[in-house]
Amino acid sequence: MPSSSLPPRGARRALIVGSGISGLAAALSLHRAGWQPLIIERAPGRRTNGYFVRFNGAGYTAAERLGILDSLPDRRDAEGRMFEVDSRGRLTPGLAFPEQVNGTPMRMLLRSDLERVLYEAVQDLVEIRYGTGPAAITQDRDHVTVTLTDGSVESADLLIGADGVHSTVRSLVFGPEDLYRKDFDHVVAACAMDEPLPGMREGDALVATAPGRSAWINSYRDHPPVAFLLYRTPWPAAEIRKQPASALRQAFADFGGDIVPAMLDAMDGSESVLFDQVSQIHLNRWSQGRVVLLGDSAWCMTLHSGQGSGMGIAGAELLARLLAEGGSLSAALGTWEQKLRPLVTRHQKEALRMRHFFMPANQLGYLARRGFIRATNTPVGSKLTKVLMSAHPQTLA
Repeated sequence: MPSSSLPPRGARRALIVGSGISGLAAALSLHRAGWQPLIIERAPGRRTNGYFVRFNGAGYTAAERLGILDSLPDRRDAEGRMFEVDSRGRLTPGLAFPEQVNGTPMRMLLRSDLERVLYEAVQDLVEIRYGTGPAAITQDRDHVTVTLTDGSVESADLLIGADGVHSTVRSLVFGPEDLYRKDFDHVVAACAMDEPLPGMREGDALVATAPGRSAWINSYRDHPPVAFLLYRTPWPAAEIRKQPASALRQAFADFGGDIVPAMLDAMDGSESVLFDQVSQIHLNRWSQGRVVLLGDSAWCMTLHSGQGSGMGIAGAELLARLLAEGGSLSAALGTWEQKLRPLVTRHQKEALRMRHFFMPANQLGYLARRGFIRATNTPVGSKLTKVLMSAHPQTLA
């Protein structure tokens, strides 16, 4: 770490487990608040994959406060088109997202864009230690001590668990994952494609839906298209133990046309397919003593909310601001949760509704979704949709 970037002597120390969006945002925010963060990451190196993100609301405002907003690209193309594709391969106009959502402008980008910009902001300021993770956690009145899987021991004033939906920190301090995880009967798969699908222009987006299944593909400026598939299954935990290619081909076997088969072919040859069940995390408290959970570790809202990445940044930035005000750690953590929980709860509830937009549960839902899309493509429906989606400004002052 360069000497010019060292925190003040005697700075409080934070150990952050997880180098994803929430962990990097916490490190940047705390460093600027005068803390000395150390990031611990179980993976051997940086991850660079991820699906698309609709970035708006509280996360957008927090990114602006942190000074990283101007570095975040907007990968939408002004000439891009949105199409709906039925199970026979027929194309119809799709739903276009408005420019303003949740009281802020909206940017369409990738999770990897957020991680890259945050990493570049902290790489010369904060130590990141890869290839190790927590094995045991103890704490007393003054410190929290973490024994790592490589045998080393670290002590800090605060431990932040930002290690995702399957958080090790949460399991060690709060108890087994099954106590807090609420599973949907959904499986998700995503990967970047090598090249655009036939007939797609740069910036186009396609959505293929049927009862219990949906396939999305977004193309971007200066990035390969990203394929994203969802389907229902009564046993998601068992489903994700299968090979992604065979499971997806079975789930989408009856889709006609060229779109979905081409997406499946691309996933066959990809080495970086995300394949997981869809779950939310619900805890009564996000902190215990000198340990606090952040992002998906604390409140995973699912991809259906469209707010997971943004709320990870918003939560990190708010936490650092409150800690910088002085006072006791417990008071800062209590105020942080009091301010943040209503917005997180709202997004979790919205995700329960939006899952039917992402993937209709049955034939009735499929027909209702088609009717909604048709209505929004009328002048009156389009105006009403823009008003509804931009009507709820989000602030964490």
